Amino acid sequence: MTKSPPAPAPSPQDTDQVLVARTVAGDQRAYELLVLKYQRRIERLIGRMVRDVDLVEDIAQETFIRAYRALGQFRGEAQFYTWLYRIAVNTAKKALVDLKRDPLVSES
Repeated sequence: MTKSPPAPAPSPQDTDQVLVARTVAGDQRAYELLVLKYQRRIERLIGRMVRDVDLVEDIAQETFIRAYRALGQFRGEAQFYTWLYRIAVNTAKKALVDLKRDPLVSES
């Protein structure tokens, strides 16, 4: 599997709405720009809920996967980050519940 070149930094005209529309239309690079734009913020948010660095990265990755899969349902009534924030919080909460249920999950 070959890696695609890194996505360029988002330009001012690449607003979230435009990037979401481009992603829904099939432009994967547009989603890479959204991930690049919000990855650190999402990781910091999750890091306040979860202290395990590896788990933070896993939850952040799962957040972006879930957001990508649900992007067609994003109505734009809220800011994209607000929507992504909710997905991140819900994903982190689920991971914490799963961890309490099966503490060995984080050790695998």
